[in-house]
Amino acid sequence: MCVNLSMDILTFPFWILILRISHLVLTRMNSDIGLELANIYDILLLVLITGGYTGVGFELKSAEIFNLVKNTSCSLAQLPQGRSPHSQDGGLVCGGGGYNAATQKTCVKWSPASGTWTQSHTLRHPREDHVSWATASGVYLIGGQYSPRTSEKVKLDGSVEEGFGLRNDTK
Repeated sequence: MCVNLSMDILTFPFWILILRISHLVLTRMNSDIGLELANIYDILLLVLITGGYTGVGFELKSAEIFNLVKNTSCSLAQLPQGRSPHSQDGGLVCGGGGYNAATQKTCVKWSPASGTWTQSHTLRHPREDHVSWATASGVYLIGGQYSPRTSEKVKLDGSVEEGFGLRNDTK
């Protein structure tokens, strides 16, 4: 484990999230990790990478933080289930999971305090190959293979509400 306690995730609409660290506490596992921050610019160069795919039914559970400046990474605890093709936005990892229907309808969130991933939301529609868009009030999940003309909003209070309809299929 390379990150300890006070980390929260900034809302960037990227598949890979860039982390914002408010009150940073990093634990050095060894001298090769090199995640000591020299200045504020280093903070914006940490990337959270989750899940992936190695073949049908082989979605990855991996999670790691990569330091773009030092070209080093360190592992976080694994995701509860493999995720791919999923979205990652606003601190949530949502959907994906290949043929796993339960994973397609859930989001998980990293808890720096416990060092674990926990399920945070149950979605209204299965999501895979979808996109996400973070707003100040929550994250929109849009389209995808199993729900090509739907969207839903995953709200900060833990609820999920129907979003807007889409005119055309997204997958």
